[in-house]
Formats: sequence, structure tokens, C-alpha cells
Amino acid sequence: MIVIKRDGRKVEFDKNKIVNAINKAFIEVDRELSNETIAISNNIADFVESRDRDISVEEIQDIVEHKLMASKRKDVAKAYIKYRYLKGMARDQYKELMDAVAEKLTAKNIQNQNANVDEASFGGRTGEATDVVTRSYALNYLVSPMAKENHMNNEIYIHDLNSYAVGSHNCLTIPFDDLLANGFNTRQTDVRPAQSINTAFQLVAVIFQLQSLQQFGGVSASHLDWTMVPYVRKSFWKHYRDGMLYLEENNNSEIFTMKASDCDRSINDEFWKTNNKAYKYAIDMTERECYQAVEGMYHNLNTLQSRSGNQLPFTSINYGTCTLPEGRMVTKALLDISIKGIGKLHRTSIFPCGIFQCMKGVNRKPGDPNYDLFKLALKSTSLRLYPNYANCDVSMQIDANKQDIKLRQQILDNLSIEEKEKIADIIKTDKELGKILGIEVQE
Repeated sequence: MIVIKRDGRKVEFDKNKIVNAINKAFIEVDRELSNETIAISNNIADFVESRDRDISVEEIQDIVEHKLMASKRKDVAKAYIKYRYLKGMARDQYKELMDAVAEKLTAKNIQNQNANVDEASFGGRTGEATDVVTRSYALNYLVSPMAKENHMNNEIYIHDLNSYAVGSHNCLTIPFDDLLANGFNTRQTDVRPAQSINTAFQLVAVIFQLQSLQQFGGVSASHLDWTMVPYVRKSFWKHYRDGMLYLEENNNSEIFTMKASDCDRSINDEFWKTNNKAYKYAIDMTERECYQAVEGMYHNLNTLQSRSGNQLPFTSINYGTCTLPEGRMVTKALLDISIKGIGKLHRTSIFPCGIFQCMKGVNRKPGDPNYDLFKLALKSTSLRLYPNYANCDVSMQIDANKQDIKLRQQILDNLSIEEKEKIADIIKTDKELGKILGIEVQE
């Protein structure tokens, strides 16, 4: 005797499967099995077997329902019908889920909802298919029924629903100052501190990509112009030494005995200007290196994929407030490359998303030290959409910071001495946590 499954497969008839299904209905109602209920289950299974012909799963379940309804145990019949309904609903949901997965795997409905995701790529297809499953899991097993209903009805929108189950964290600002100055570890190796502006910008792209693999959402640099000041100076010092050796033909200068750590001087410092040829050469070569380093970062962030090969890191860089000559050099290079575009066709760079930080007394009005850079930023925006603009003087930010400080102090004041000591001990061993919380421990 052959049973025809819902998907068309044919399998041998198994009487025990019918008995077990009916017994589950009895257990749900009676909480136990008796000789009488076991006999009912076996009799119904025997009746199905007596048909002795090919039969479908649906027909078997119809017979079971009919026999139970015809018996005295209509309560069990209701339990069986409910069980059958729930199983059917689960099958429908599974089919709907698999249809959605298949659509993504075969790239039949490419939407490219994010500028940094190519849904037609190998990684894009597998990633989008995975997102379908993880979104379904979050809606059906993690969020409340009300939240699910509101999300499905577009009354609310649960952002990054595909990452809800794993958790992790969303967008963050990367501490580039520390990572570039001290180096960092990856899974395979460690990376030494940057010793030039070229290396520093390469590492910015590397760090952006590495962090993007560890989270969902975007990654940003909060003040890239300030961050790059030490590395402009390191490159300048190297070029200045070459200028002294080959242009000034002076290899006895104290420059050659100085350590890089001793040369944290402004590139406009009078110390360098005593050797005019070497100075002009160093300035010119540093500007070139800075320009090429920025260009390399732009190309890296628009070509090197992350997250299983389907997605560019969603990156943002902030700049515009550094009035030091090194920071101004970096900001100008960032804007010049933005205006020029990338590649042979000089296309508009999608990433990084540039954000020019506007600040009173720095770049807002004629006469401000960085007003020329603000005008250059406006030119870039008019041609390339980027940069966007951030108002560093917005009053609600200032008020919010004051309120944060006030609330933090109130919380600390309400702690017991023992609780304060525990927090102090933790912060002493984790100074980064102290920075995040804005709490300083005094010895």
C-alpha cells in the first residue's frame, strides 16, 4: 500500500504513524492513554489499512476526522482537527518562507535597497536569503505579537530586523586615534602603529572593513582631520630628511639623529624653514603623499567588499574643524578627491559618506581659518552630493550634554560607598570604560 505525500513523493504505508497521531489527540484531551483509547486508535488505523490501495495523506486525515466525529469522543476529534489545522498552517508558513528564500537565491526580484549591497552577487544572494530567514525568526519567536502585528502593518518599523536574533551592536564610531597610534590585533596577526600618512589612510580602510564584519550598521570616524595630524608630520619628517640629504647635500644635520617621536612639530614650525630647499621639497612631497593616500582610501572603500563578499562597508568620515596646517591639508585632500570622483570615469564616490563639521569661529564666516575649506565643501556638495553637514554648535546638543552630566552625577551621588568603590576598581582596570562613562577615578 502506497501513501502519496503532499509534495508528490510516494512512500510505504505505515500504520504506526496514524496510531501515534490519534494518540497525541487523546493525550491532549485526557492527559493519558487507556486501553480503550489505544483500541480506538488501532481500529481507525486498521480501517485505513483495509482500503488496500494508493492513498493520499489528505485522504487519510479526512478518514481519521470522520471516524473520530462518528465516535463518542468528539472532544478528541476537535483536538485532532486543531492539530491538523496548526500543522497545515505551519506547512503554509514554511512554503511561504521557502518561496521567499528561493526568490532571493535566484535573484528574481533584485531591489538593491542599500547602496552598498549587490543583491545579484554570490554573497548578495546568500546574504539576502539568510536575511529572509532571520527576519522571520525574529518576528515569530522574539518580538511580542503586538510588535509583530504593528511591524507587518507598517505602523512601526523594526530596523535591522535581520540582526535582531544575534544582537551584537549597530552603528558606532571607531577610536582611530588609539588604533593608529598603538596598533591593533586581528584574528590572524597584529598590526603595527602607522608611521606615515599613507599607511594611516590604508589602515583606516582596513579597520573600517574589519569592524564591518563584526557588527551590523555603519562605522564612522568622528574627526579624521585631527586624527591624521601626527601622520602628516611623520611623513613630512621623512621627506625633509630626504631633502636634506639630496638637495641640501647635508648629512651631518641633527635631523638624522632625531627620532620620529622627537619630531612632533608643526610642519609650519620655524625649525624646518632654516633649510629652504629641503622644506619646500618636504611640503610638496607630503601634500602629494596625502592626496594619494586619500585617493587610495576612497578607492578601497568603494571596491573592497566585506560581509561575505556582497557589501561595501557603510562608512562615514567627519572633518572640517582642524585648523592646524596638517589637518587642513587632510581636509583639502578629502574634498579634492570627492570633487574629482573615482575611477577612469570619475564617478561619484558612494563611500565614505563625508560629513563636514560646521563650527562658529572655525569655518562659518569669511575670516574664519577654515572658511576656504567650507566653500570647497559646498562646491563638492553641489557637484557630488557629498559632504553632508553637521552643526557642532546646535543648542540641543549642548543642553543634552549638560543634562547627561547632571544625571550621571545624581546617580553617582545616590550610590553607597561600597558601590562607588566597586565601580572605581572596575574603571581602574578598564580605563576605556571610564572614558565611555565620563568617570575619572582619583587616587
